[in-house]
Amino acid sequence: MTWSESVVTVVTSLNPFSRIDAQLRCFAAWKALGVDVFTVNVDDEAERLINLGLTESDILRLPVEETGQAIHGKPMPQIRATMRRLQGLPGTGPVAVVNSDLFPAMRSAAGLGHWLDHVPAVALTREDCTAVETVRFGDRSPYRGGLDAFVFSRASLARVLSRTDDCVSAGRMCFGIIGWDYVMGALILSVGGGFADSGLLLHERHPTTYSSMDEFAHYLPDMRRLAGVESTDPTEAAAIFQRVIERECDRTAPEAARAQMMFLAPPRPAMLPDAGAMALADRLLRLCPVQSWVTRLGTIAHLAAEARAAGVCDPGRARALFEVNPDPHHRFSQRLLAILFCLECRDLSAAGPLAVHTRYPEGNLHGAAIRHLRDLHGDNPGVLRLEIASVFGTELVEHGIFNPRIFNYLVQGCECDDERLLLREILSHVQGVRHAA
Repeated sequence: MTWSESVVTVVTSLNPFSRIDAQLRCFAAWKALGVDVFTVNVDDEAERLINLGLTESDILRLPVEETGQAIHGKPMPQIRATMRRLQGLPGTGPVAVVNSDLFPAMRSAAGLGHWLDHVPAVALTREDCTAVETVRFGDRSPYRGGLDAFVFSRASLARVLSRTDDCVSAGRMCFGIIGWDYVMGALILSVGGGFADSGLLLHERHPTTYSSMDEFAHYLPDMRRLAGVESTDPTEAAAIFQRVIERECDRTAPEAARAQMMFLAPPRPAMLPDAGAMALADRLLRLCPVQSWVTRLGTIAHLAAEARAAGVCDPGRARALFEVNPDPHHRFSQRLLAILFCLECRDLSAAGPLAVHTRYPEGNLHGAAIRHLRDLHGDNPGVLRLEIASVFGTELVEHGIFNPRIFNYLVQGCECDDERLLLREILSHVQGVRHAA
């Protein structure tokens, strides 16, 4: 029997305080594959997860002493403690540690075990997407800035775990903390393992809060010892190892393509976009034709139909939908499109058009936020208008607050007619409010 035919055991760590619905969906998808899947959490988080529908048998409880509470101020599970729990679980098949927001778009869990027919352990990248239901065969968008899943044979897990104990950063390595995935990747290389693009582990894009690279400084001694990264600058050291990830993933690309061909099975949409959602998508792409280079009409329509059914549009997901062209020249129009998308989805929903006003609640932090952005980006007008557009959009979409001064600032900062057209369309949703535009 090959590894790909063995029962797989997967361990992750669900965070009940952030995007939990998406994580629970991924957890359920692992279960549907027949995987033995567990989440590691402290007692308080475990109780919250049980209230959300998990069972006690789904959870591996950790004491606070085996988390990052003392170092990081939050009880994120230590990776070393997680791997020890994984080592103690019954079975002889492959084992994996994965981030909690990875959706396994696979025909079977053999998509993980497949790699162990070639190497004793493998670190996999995720595949970024807008919505898992809209992924098609041949779509490739691997994120090589990090490693998101780690698959081991039982023997290689024991070897990696023993080497983890020798790492000076072992106590700092926790889920959700920058840098641990690079050290784990280096450990896998040290036992003869490899890196690859998963092609199968889908990750829906969402706005991220980046941690300070200062934390990565604690991992430099281990990166130097395990991977030969000599730089003493955290940012440079991370860039050096990212090139290692890219090199290894390029080397294993033919096998990754084969794995995708054999095992990829994205979920089918729960609903097909209706005429209103399709018309909305078509209208937005006509307003901004360049967006069609990077975003499919069907994907926009799918998320519009979801937003209509939910009665609310998530601005973060809207930004993830449109802001996929990294060219700074296009970022402003993409952000405006995300705002307009939310307003148009609201019109489609049963809630009806947004009720807009110009009043800020007492004690609001609007002024402080704008001053902070000016201090931070005052020497870069392009970035400043982009960030102020985010504030404007959040206030309008989430709180129904229309700020005419900010709107006029955005109009005056437009660099082309397409941007002005999008702002005019946004303004058309502001009804019954006196403004200076």
